Amino acid sequence: MASMEQYRFTLRIHPLIMEKMKYIAETNGRSVNKEIEQILKWVISDYENKRGRIHIEEKNQPGFV
Repeated sequence: MASMEQYRFTLRIHPLIMEKMKYIAETNGRSVNKEIEQILKWVISDYENKRGRIHIEEKNQPGFV
């Protein structure tokens, strides 16, 4: 995968939710960060399947599926 600039985002999250996310991420062989990113991709995909594609400038966004 080509290197790309990524946004940094601070997330405040309840400790119980974080512990459960750690468990899920470990079960799926991912870091918590990558697990959250995967979940966000699913949410975007679901949204677009129901409401149509969100059109944004994607030429500088390689690797997003």
